[in-house]
Amino acid sequence: MRSSPQRSSGDQLGREDDDVRAAIRFAALASVAGIAFLVIAAIWVSTCGPSDFDTAACGAPQRTLLGLGAPAILLGSAVWAFVRTYRVWREHRTWWGWQGAGWFLMTLMLLALTTGFPTLAGPVLG
Repeated sequence: MRSSPQRSSGDQLGREDDDVRAAIRFAALASVAGIAFLVIAAIWVSTCGPSDFDTAACGAPQRTLLGLGAPAILLGSAVWAFVRTYRVWREHRTWWGWQGAGWFLMTLMLLALTTGFPTLAGPVLG
């Protein structure tokens, strides 16, 4: 005789869940923070001329830090989302929303690093 397959109680797919809503809200806010930093840094670096290496944000260390700021914000947010995934999983709640938020933020961090950093660091890279 066949028994009907039982549904796992851990992921609760198809149900409204506060954990998933919180993960989406966290990913959205972290994305906005990282992109806002990237835009502000780009505007700030655009004021630099070819001979302005002594002013704020025009030196090599300043441009490097501005180029790494947005990826650092997004990486920290992704790590936090993965830590939150583990905590929620241990409490037997809906964990997959936090894991998705972590991977989304990690992907956005790589995108910001590969497109934003060379542009902002500019002549610092060689």
